[in-house]
Amino acid sequence: MINKNPIAVKSSFFNRQNIWLTQKDNYLKFPIIISMKTLTIFLLLLTVLSCKNSNDFKSDFEKHKFDQSVINNLPRYDTLRQIILNNYGSFKLSNTNISFTYNYNFDTTTQIIGYSNSDIPEIIYPQIVQLFKGIGKENIFGFTISKDSTFEILVRNTHLTKYFLDVRERLYWYPTPGKSVKTEFPTKDTMITDKWQYQIYFDKRAEF
Repeated sequence: MINKNPIAVKSSFFNRQNIWLTQKDNYLKFPIIISMKTLTIFLLLLTVLSCKNSNDFKSDFEKHKFDQSVINNLPRYDTLRQIILNNYGSFKLSNTNISFTYNYNFDTTTQIIGYSNSDIPEIIYPQIVQLFKGIGKENIFGFTISKDSTFEILVRNTHLTKYFLDVRERLYWYPTPGKSVKTEFPTKDTMITDKWQYQIYFDKRAEF
C-alpha cells in the first residue's frame, strides 16, 4: 500500500537517516575504542616486562660500588663544568632548547649519529678535548648542561646481558646545595660535595 501522507514519508526517511547515522557513528567509534584498549594493554605489558624480575638483579645492584676513579677525577669534571658555564652564551641554541647534550667521540674513525665533536664553540674546543682525553673514555663520554645551570656528566653505560639492562653512571652538579633528590632502587646515589652527586641506576630494557 502506498503511503500518500508526505509528512509520514518525510518522517520515515529521516528516521532511517538517523538510524544510519547512529550506526555509522558507532562504527567509527568502535575501532577507536578497540585501539585505545590495545594501546593501554601494550603499555601495561611494557611496564610489566621492564619491571619484572627486578629482584633478580637486586644483589648485583647492591654490589655495584661507586667508582673511586670517578670520584678522584672530580677536579677535572668541575673544570669542565666551569668552562662550559662560563661560555654558555657561545653555544648556538634556540630559545626552545632547555638543555644541550654533547657526546665526545674518542674514535675519530667512526661517527656518532646526531653528534659531532665540533658542536662545541671553537673558542673552548681545545680545552674541552684536552679535558676529555685527560679524564679518559672509561670515565666520560659526554655532558648535558641545562638552562638553570644544572650540569650532568655522562660517565659510562655498561650493558649487563644476563639481565638485559644497562648500568648508567652519572655525575650531577646542582647550582643550589640541597637541590638533589634522594634516590631509591633501582637507583643509588652518594653526595661527593654539597653540590656534586654521583648516581648509578639500573635501566631495565623492555623485552619482546
